[in-house]
Parts: sequence; structure tokens; C-alpha cells
Amino acid sequence: MATEGAGMGRVSDTRAWPKRLRLADDFWFVAHDDASGRSRLGTMALGLGLAGALIGELVLSGSVAVSSGRVLVLNARPLRDPDCQAIVQHMLAEPQHDVRTWLSYLSHSAEDTVAVRLLRAGLVTRESQRRVFTTAMVHRPVDMSFAFWRSARLKQVLAAGRVQSDRQDVVLAGLVFSTGLFRAVLLEDFTTADAVLRRRLMSADRSFREIIAQVATLVGDAVLAIRG
Repeated sequence: MATEGAGMGRVSDTRAWPKRLRLADDFWFVAHDDASGRSRLGTMALGLGLAGALIGELVLSGSVAVSSGRVLVLNARPLRDPDCQAIVQHMLAEPQHDVRTWLSYLSHSAEDTVAVRLLRAGLVTRESQRRVFTTAMVHRPVDMSFAFWRSARLKQVLAAGRVQSDRQDVVLAGLVFSTGLFRAVLLEDFTTADAVLRRRLMSADRSFREIIAQVATLVGDAVLAIRG
């Protein structure tokens, strides 16, 4: 990977880009344009997708499980990410809430939570963009190729079959599907990818299936509310 230097020379990019990202970080890159940083989703769908990804991270870490719509805290050990740690502590303090409630609640702050995390990691920059009647703040990926690879990798996992998938890939694909991004990401490979995802979700962890299903329901409810 290289960047333009002074004159005709080129300066090597010495940044150590992570080979894998956390689930919510991966979803953020798939859900945003790799050049402009603009969201490909509406505010509600983006927030719900990121909220599902944050809860998915807790499942991947063994901190929580989701069963019959309930969120169960399995392990309250400290987590490296302070935002995920705060979510677990909140769930411990209010165990009466179901996963649907947690998704709705977290969706309001999930975009800011993940964007700040990406800023701290040096993967995005924050800048203003002029629009017709206003100026909006966006988070632009520092490296377009790195950002683009998040969607390209997902496409290879599901459609081309050239990359071996793991649990994170499956739940990422499920969240992309449930928020309405699937066809845009997979393009002409949609039919193949759809069949592959359905097969893999059948054998996926129950917690992931429930998170994905609830995100899809909440996104659908939000669309109906807008149309109504």
C-alpha cells in the first residue's frame, strides 16, 4: 500500500492495518461509501445494524447470549473495549429488558460509539461536507482500499467462495441482509449469496439468529412507520 509523496516520488505507507476488525467496525465500513464516508443506509437502519453488531460482539466474546428474546449476561469480566464494557454493565443493571429493547436503545448512540472507536484507531477522519442547505459532519475512511475490502471480502465469502468464513462473517452478512444492504453489496451475485447465507444461518449460533431476526423486524417496522 502506498501514498503519493512530494514530486514524482512515492512514500511507503507504514501504517499497520488490522487484518480483521471487530464486528461493528466491519459493519460500519460495509454500510458507508469507501470514498465519501456517507452512509448507504437511513439513520434508523444504520443505528439498528450497528446496535446488532455491538451485541454480536458481546456474544462473540462470550459475555452474553440471546435466547427466546432475552439477553443473558454469561460473563461480566472486564472487556478491552470500554464501550462494550459499558453495555454489559448496563445489561447487568437492567436485566428485565429483552433484546428488542436493547437494540432500540443502543441504535440511538451506536453510530457515534463506533465512529469514535474508528477515530481512536486511526481508521477514519472526521470532516465537514457541504450540502445544499447545510453542512454535515462525516467520517471518511483514511484508506479507500482498506474500506472497500470490507465489502469485497464479504462478497468473496458468500458468493465466490474463495475465503473461508467464520462466525463473525456469518453474523455480519446476516446484519447486512436484515438492514437492506445485501443486494447492493453482492450485486450480480445476490442469488448465490442469498442461498449460501440461508444455509449458514441454519447452523449458526442461536444468539446470532435472534439478533439478526430482531434487527430485520425493527428495520421493517421503521419502514412501515415512515410509509404510514
